[in-house]
Amino acid sequence: MKKITIILIVIAAILTGCDLKQDVAPMPTFIGEANTTIAELLAMHPIGSEDSYDSIPLGSNVVICGYVTTTDEYGNNYKYINIQDSTGAIQIKIDNKALYHKYSIGQRIYVKCDGLVLGDYRKLPQLGLWANGQMQPIPNFKAYLYLFPDGPPSASSNPYVMTSIPAANDIPSTMYNRLVRLVGATFVEGGMATFSDPGSATSHEIKMNDGSSIVLRTSNYAKFASDILPLGTGNITGILTRYNNTVQIVINSPSSLVNFVEPVERQTIFSVNYANAFNEGWIKTGTGNPWQTMVNTNFSGFYVNPAENEDYYLISPEVPLDNIKSPELVFTHRSPQGFDSNTMMCFYTPHYTGDVSTTVWTKLPLNAPDGTTTSANELFSLPEAAQTSNFRFMFHITSTSSAWYLSDIRITGLAQ
Repeated sequence: MKKITIILIVIAAILTGCDLKQDVAPMPTFIGEANTTIAELLAMHPIGSEDSYDSIPLGSNVVICGYVTTTDEYGNNYKYINIQDSTGAIQIKIDNKALYHKYSIGQRIYVKCDGLVLGDYRKLPQLGLWANGQMQPIPNFKAYLYLFPDGPPSASSNPYVMTSIPAANDIPSTMYNRLVRLVGATFVEGGMATFSDPGSATSHEIKMNDGSSIVLRTSNYAKFASDILPLGTGNITGILTRYNNTVQIVINSPSSLVNFVEPVERQTIFSVNYANAFNEGWIKTGTGNPWQTMVNTNFSGFYVNPAENEDYYLISPEVPLDNIKSPELVFTHRSPQGFDSNTMMCFYTPHYTGDVSTTVWTKLPLNAPDGTTTSANELFSLPEAAQTSNFRFMFHITSTSSAWYLSDIRITGLAQ
């Protein structure tokens, strides 16, 4: 009985002496400072034409510091983290399938680079080890020798905004592996395809508002692989990467895609009844007035066979655009003898005076290359200044003996 009493007294004394609130493990801190920026680190290894690397010798005392921008929680990033500072970013390969438990987004990480290898995989900068002719991850049981989390996650994302995608070689190496936000991005297969096919990682083309493009790369092991790509235009936040000369973006999760607005169906505001066009407001003027219409199973539209050194004008009826949002003029044209931008032109005016010579016209730059003999499609977004109740457009051909055919002429827009 005395032994039991003594044991209970000892246990009570131990518990009394403990402050349970202080027994939680403190957040790790790094003793020291970074002495190398990520940009300076990247400069130690020029990107090679083939997979290549440069060793960081032991004793060189290269220490970098950055904030984590990736997570493998959703299965789209595998055995690596990305960190970035104000100068650049780097991918660090680590042989662990659940890195997000230790390296959270916004977590500050110090990296002792001595003994590691700085290389590239298909021209994407990476930090890790080198074996069997390629970059290898740092073994998980050795990661503590190189990577030092410092304090709780604290950095908020500050992605670099991109509205246009340059060619891969025109993007500096310090931009790759960085968190970016694509503004005005549209999936070519939006609303139709899944993020990834079941059997392998999948690439999907993204079009930017300016016509440039980038590829979304998604792992077939991502938790959202079977989700449908969003329809419309929005913003995408992810890591900018490359595969040789292909520029790519990799997202952490579907929440990286925001503000996607589905397209509103455009309405045809104006079209042409070619069989009766000259009785419905179309004006032809110039020497000889040779503009004609044709309607058959092969072609419906206007055509002209001008004489040399003479001017011919074809002016549309008045088109009220004052209550139309985002109007676009579209048409198709062809010249069997070869298109010539100096003699075949299109103009518009918001204020037609009734006389070609006294009206102020704005020229639209046709996209068909000179010499083109096949059909060319044209699309012009009409500026706000053109959105009046007295809008007209005009085709002008001069100083040539080449025929010019015009078809599928219409104006589309969104009614306000």
